[in-house]
Amino acid sequence: MNPPQNIFLCISTCLILFSANISAEEAINNKLAESSSMESEMTISQDDVNALNSMSDPKSIQSSSDSMDDWFDTIPQQFNFQDYGEYKGKFFVNASQAVSLKPTDPQYGDALVNAFDKAMMKLQEKYLMHRFGKITTEKIKSFYSDRSTYAKDIALPSSTEPGYLNTVLAIFKKGLDVTEKKLDQELVELGVSPQELTQLSPKKKKDIFRDKFVKNTIRKASGSIAGLFPIQTNVITDEKGQTVVGVVAIASQKTIQIAKDIRLQRQTVITGKGKIITSLLPNNKKQFLSTLGVRLTYDIDGTPAIISYGIASYQSDTGDDYINDELKEEAKAEAISNADAQIAEIINGRMSAKEERKRGEEIKTFVEREMKPDSDTIEKTIKNIIKITNRNVKSSARAKLQGISTIKAWRHTVESGQKFVGAVRVWKYSTLASINDFNNPQRRTKKATKKNGSYSTFQQSSEPVNTMDDF
Repeated sequence: MNPPQNIFLCISTCLILFSANISAEEAINNKLAESSSMESEMTISQDDVNALNSMSDPKSIQSSSDSMDDWFDTIPQQFNFQDYGEYKGKFFVNASQAVSLKPTDPQYGDALVNAFDKAMMKLQEKYLMHRFGKITTEKIKSFYSDRSTYAKDIALPSSTEPGYLNTVLAIFKKGLDVTEKKLDQELVELGVSPQELTQLSPKKKKDIFRDKFVKNTIRKASGSIAGLFPIQTNVITDEKGQTVVGVVAIASQKTIQIAKDIRLQRQTVITGKGKIITSLLPNNKKQFLSTLGVRLTYDIDGTPAIISYGIASYQSDTGDDYINDELKEEAKAEAISNADAQIAEIINGRMSAKEERKRGEEIKTFVEREMKPDSDTIEKTIKNIIKITNRNVKSSARAKLQGISTIKAWRHTVESGQKFVGAVRVWKYSTLASINDFNNPQRRTKKATKKNGSYSTFQQSSEPVNTMDDF
């Protein structure tokens, strides 16, 4: 305890003795206890330091993107395949997309729907590149160096040189913005000396060294994305409020054939283990927010069926009940439209994609000077890393709506206030048959014969007509 603290303690003790009429020893002990308590409160423990460092360290907080990658890693084991890409004649692909807004934003619902659509497009593009992709690579290297005696000299144009006026104007066109160029031209036309205009200090540059390397990679693909079925989706929000949407999908000869049969509205020979489709729906409304896209399943009679989860969001940002009701009805219609569009894309979707990546570096040394007599020549070096990506993806789909019906409509308001609505639409052979019977009462329907969807071993070779001497 330093001297000022001792003085303060003594004065405080005297005041306490005078006012409270207690013993000096008791007062000093009380004051020492208070001082010790204050010192302990001001002391920062190592645990406090560690906790603060942990909060400050961004790596200690698992981001939603990292969590999504971890989730993707669990899917191969869950569905019994080795890795993403082609495996035993089937294609497994995954993709994710960050949501542009935080959950507290009133338009978060719309951003969530957009993120899923973008994730699906990424996933479809991956699949397209796997199956139909072509790649073109071009490398370009250019080198230029001027080490001449007067390489760094930039001469001023002579006022008596023919075309001097045009030279000065050309310099201004390169060095000044549009407004200034127009003004200078008008001044010269009015008789102002070009030498006076050089006081505005336009600059002239001259390259003396260039080293440039560029690698262009172009990937193109175009083809069908029909039969690419999502098998699971996930929505993860981290502690910072960043949300990421993830999708895993599969395509096989069987799913492609199912999509083709449904597109042609013909009976398929592929069957599976029948299920009551309503039993596959999420157990509560909140789960619908992470159940997105379509799923392939089999109806109770074993025929293929497609479940499509449509979702939309709206805001009740007005006190008018009529307007709020109209907004809700529009969101419901949007959810149905989204669900139907997803089915159309699954059974008859086509996509074209082009990805162009430019990578490289450019190192350039140049000299420049202001175009006036008293200026100096300055040498500068620029090092530039080139990294440019350009991606264009387009998809389209057309399909008949016969066979699609709504089996579930839902609405849910989350804690932060956003309102979601959804519609679960299902394409089934039984619905298609009922609609066809209704539209054509005289049509005689034939009962479909069930067949095993698995292939049986078959081999039949042709009779040889050649010997090796023929080749």
